[in-house]
Amino acid sequence: MNNARRITGGIPGLNDEILGVIFSRLPVKTLMRLKCLYKDYSMLISSPWFINLYSKRFSSIPDNHCIFVQTGEINRLIHIQNPGNLIKLNEPCTADYTVIGSINGLICLVTTIASGRMICIWNPAIEQYKMFPVHNDDPEKTRKCYISMGFGCDKDSDDYKVMRILSYKRGGPLTILEIYSTNSECWKEVKSNRHLTMISDFCDVIIEGLTCWIAQDLDGNFVLASFVWSIEEFFIISFPEEVITAYQNFVVTNYHGSFALLTYFSFTKFKGRVDVWEIELDIAAKECEWIKKNTFDTDFSLSMPWVLTGGDIVVENAPNMPFLFNLTTKQRWEMRIKPIRSLTNYTQSLVSIKGFRRVRNQLKRKRKASNPVRARLN
Repeated sequence: MNNARRITGGIPGLNDEILGVIFSRLPVKTLMRLKCLYKDYSMLISSPWFINLYSKRFSSIPDNHCIFVQTGEINRLIHIQNPGNLIKLNEPCTADYTVIGSINGLICLVTTIASGRMICIWNPAIEQYKMFPVHNDDPEKTRKCYISMGFGCDKDSDDYKVMRILSYKRGGPLTILEIYSTNSECWKEVKSNRHLTMISDFCDVIIEGLTCWIAQDLDGNFVLASFVWSIEEFFIISFPEEVITAYQNFVVTNYHGSFALLTYFSFTKFKGRVDVWEIELDIAAKECEWIKKNTFDTDFSLSMPWVLTGGDIVVENAPNMPFLFNLTTKQRWEMRIKPIRSLTNYTQSLVSIKGFRRVRNQLKRKRKASNPVRARLN
């Protein structure tokens, strides 16, 4: 067992591996209490071996999958198995912010504080965060280009990274990448050998080792720009010919832990269809192949669905309340929250990064402010 240590005390007869497997079944809050109870427990729970074990176990169980929903007013965490339960979070940013993406229990945000753009990496489960400024946010420089941001992880070095892509307008230089490493705590510039324009302000999907955008190349063709963090290069993937010729609407997503493309369209107000395409990637050989895996019919129209890791979709058909829909079982659950500004897949983890600090108790402060009697006493 790598990166783990031998427990010398605690529960007699249980070694560190057995105890780690037992602890991996507990919720994060319980593990945080155990860390305070016994020093050896704290060292085990904080070890890279246990954090990795916990992340793999927690993300492999569909009941543990959550959605972080941003409405612009009150943001909530929703368990997919109980979408009616809206969980309040102790957020690190009181100002308005936008979600870049989420992976391994970390959510990456961009916000504006004191007229300067700041990036925040936040683990809601352990209520810790790290905030740092955007690299060289010079209006004179950025006004000449399109900007998109991404978040991801280099699994080889266990390094979580944020990237800002500067795509210059036609006639300008090649795309420039600005990459922040949480291990080194600094930015660096990398010149891409391609000229790409990302369609959205933020990445479309994050998978371990890859962060992907729908983009346009220099000839105006739509492609999938997949950034490989281990080599810091783009792997360009063409879309299936059937998708291009049929002019279907599509989204790229993390589908059951794998990279996929979902095409969707509506025949009538009460009839639609979703096709699931999966891709076989060979990054070393720079080869890929799309395979249509499934076709699902729906009894409602699809304007723009959000796709979740477990294969569910979230549909917001105005003026109705957004609902969660399972493509396989056809079950539907009303989410009781609208409008949706952004929606991000999320699973709890114990992942901590260099420079993390405790989130102030914003929920307690809000409760005091909403209680006139307690507000006067304070």
